[in-house]
Amino acid sequence: MSTASIAIDDLELVVDPNIDLIEYIQLLKEKHAITRKVMLVQTPQFLLESFNPEIAKNRGYYAYPPTGLQCVIKALAGKGIDISIFDLNYLFLKKVIENTTFSYADLLSLFDEELDKQQPSIVGFTCLTAYGDILHETHPLTAVLGHLRKRGKEIVILGGPTVTNEAENYLKRGLCHFVVTKEGENKIQFLMGMVYHGQSSEPACSESASSEPASGIYFLHRGQLKQTEGTSARMVLAGNLIPTYAQVPIEAYKDVGSLNPYSRMAGRDVPFGVFQLNRGCRANCRFCDVTKFMGRGVRSYDAKSVIEELTYLICERGIRHFEVLDDDFLGNREQVIELLQGMIPLRTRFNITWAANNGLLALTLDEELLNLIRDSGCIGFRIGVESGNREMLARIRKPASLPFLRKKAELLQHYPEMFVGANYILGLFGEETFSQMLDTLTFANEINLDWSSITTFQFTSKETATVENLKSKGGSATDFIPAKDNKYGEIQEKDGILSGKAVFTLPPNEIPTPDQVKQIWFTFNLITNYINNKNLKPEGRPEKFIAWVEAIQASYPQNPYMCLFAALAHVLLGREELAMQQLRKAKTILGLSSYWQHRFNQFQLAKLVEQFPMSKEQVYTELASLQKEYVMWL
Repeated sequence: MSTASIAIDDLELVVDPNIDLIEYIQLLKEKHAITRKVMLVQTPQFLLESFNPEIAKNRGYYAYPPTGLQCVIKALAGKGIDISIFDLNYLFLKKVIENTTFSYADLLSLFDEELDKQQPSIVGFTCLTAYGDILHETHPLTAVLGHLRKRGKEIVILGGPTVTNEAENYLKRGLCHFVVTKEGENKIQFLMGMVYHGQSSEPACSESASSEPASGIYFLHRGQLKQTEGTSARMVLAGNLIPTYAQVPIEAYKDVGSLNPYSRMAGRDVPFGVFQLNRGCRANCRFCDVTKFMGRGVRSYDAKSVIEELTYLICERGIRHFEVLDDDFLGNREQVIELLQGMIPLRTRFNITWAANNGLLALTLDEELLNLIRDSGCIGFRIGVESGNREMLARIRKPASLPFLRKKAELLQHYPEMFVGANYILGLFGEETFSQMLDTLTFANEINLDWSSITTFQFTSKETATVENLKSKGGSATDFIPAKDNKYGEIQEKDGILSGKAVFTLPPNEIPTPDQVKQIWFTFNLITNYINNKNLKPEGRPEKFIAWVEAIQASYPQNPYMCLFAALAHVLLGREELAMQQLRKAKTILGLSSYWQHRFNQFQLAKLVEQFPMSKEQVYTELASLQKEYVMWL
């Protein structure tokens, strides 16, 4: 352990820079009985206040496996610590599907039962929940921590992106004892070594950059916020997670939820898993937290290790669909080519599929890579565009220009087998004008991909806001997709806020408020992805539209325009019975909701329901008539 020396009257006093940590751990040991039993908890991946049992029954909530906790177990392997994973998200969704009367109180009961069963002395938490007021008592992590505090028996450690942003507040509110910020494996090795041995542990695995003390662990000692001192070296990636899957019922995750619409497109009953090739990102977009959390650049696992893990999950666990966790999957060309080439035989033999919902950097895409992506079983991915306004694109520091993105979109048209979308953000930095947002609407429709994944801007990192000198207001949605703020998928109108087609009367240079941005999102999303969708036009592929929309319906069971446009797509394919099923759903929802009746009237959709077109030609005619309403922006 590194030390500092101070000369005092010819004597050398050796001072440990982490003396506060040593003292704090000793105080904890006096209050808590420390055993070798450690429980790692993944909290729910949804917001409690907007939880809808119907969505759970549809398996429409996220059910990502606890990959971060698996990495922690791997880092501590061979240290004589008895570590278990408790995925509270998985178990709660499982219980709700079995019994929809399950509630928030039952969530805490499940947690208590596991604590009583395991009797851990240390409990660690990670959280993948959507941002919002993460310190509110109804936030899943905060709710569980507040409940655990009442027990007062366990030492509590938090880690991951969500808690990194609020380390000081979690500690000052007494909700935990330690916060391990940013990338955590090296830090948790050091911390556990101090707790159990009073010193840094020996290297846990070949990934360990160092067994030295690590910086970035926060704790509260004598009323002051303290941070450990030591190395800030990033992880050197090696190996894989195969041994840790003994604690994860990965083949059953498809029974309780999904990874995203792509995993539902692959088949609701198809077992899914995840994999990671890279950490970090080559870009450094101004709004993004990745480089602040992971550091600049990309680090890669060896492709052979990833293929070994995929082979295990396919052959031993029955997984047939995978989601890429990387923020920059194409960041290491040599490794990604080797990985994709290794996946092609698995695709041929086992008919596996995969997707990249996080998005791929368009700057790397070329024919060689796209051919490999397609041939290895990719069913879809997104590219990051973010804005169709040249000025905003420069402010974002996006490593691509609009002409460049147009060329990439043209290239992507040659790969219709995959469902390809683009990511866009409205209300950037709380400073974007309506005119700049209109440029995004126009560009999204111009490049004509299968889908435009439009979200609203929000601040998810105090560090990003500080480093980038961003205003701390303007991104107040509790979810990137405003329709998810409400369990019914509704975006209620407010006095003084324009909605429907009226949003186009906003002054071009006005900076819309967060509430106004939500209404703009509703209008832009409906126009771009439904009224003007490429796959509902004569040259389109309506089967792709149906596959995607019927996948996202699991998360929006009370949205009638999804039903209506899916019905239109079925008509284009001559599927009259399926069209009528979707139309009946739309009518049922409309009959019970004045909100949706109003929305349909705003966009002249009520006529489509009342005089539903029953031929391909009629569908094209009706949609063309609707598109004319927005031609000046499309």
